Amino acid sequence: MVTEKTYTTFDISKICGVYPTTVANWVDRGELKASVTPGGHRRVNAIELKTFLVSHRMAVPKELSDSDEVKILVVDDDKVVLDSIVKILDYTKKYTIFIAKDGFQAGTSVIEHDPALIIMDIMLPGIDGFKVCETVRKKNKKVRIIAVTGYNTEDIKDKIIKCGADAFLSKPFEMKELMAKIDELLGKNREKEENRRP
Repeated sequence: MVTEKTYTTFDISKICGVYPTTVANWVDRGELKASVTPGGHRRVNAIELKTFLVSHRMAVPKELSDSDEVKILVVDDDKVVLDSIVKILDYTKKYTIFIAKDGFQAGTSVIEHDPALIIMDIMLPGIDGFKVCETVRKKNKKVRIIAVTGYNTEDIKDKIIKCGADAFLSKPFEMKELMAKIDELLGKNREKEENRRP
């Protein structure tokens, strides 16, 4: 669970990679909720800090992460598709969501956030989804991957599954279809974890 520790503007500046004055401005503008000590120092509790980081798609340090938190990375260079998927996942309030708009960002985000599931368009700028999928799978056997594309052919489907994807959806797809795949794959992850317990 999140601890009751409080953070100074200096602490938060190190976490976010910004100047302490930037953090102070966030507080003063009401973007980051904080209390003020009698000496005029700003203090932010752990829950408010985590809420702020998640809502701004920033990395959440391990000390702020809940052990049962389920992280999903959504990768797509189409803003409409990306926003639609994020909106439906946000609505469920079950997941912490991170986004990437190309293959390079996706690779970085996987290392930084260690998601349980990746929803990824295959045709990405830079490093394509096939290569990203292959690279991720070599380094992480546990992560589940749902590949999505507008190029719905058997060749494409076979190729992405061979690269390590667990499931395939062709665009346009129904959001309920996506949610069913997510539940199925994350359910399989939970079963595997439970079977490993002594």
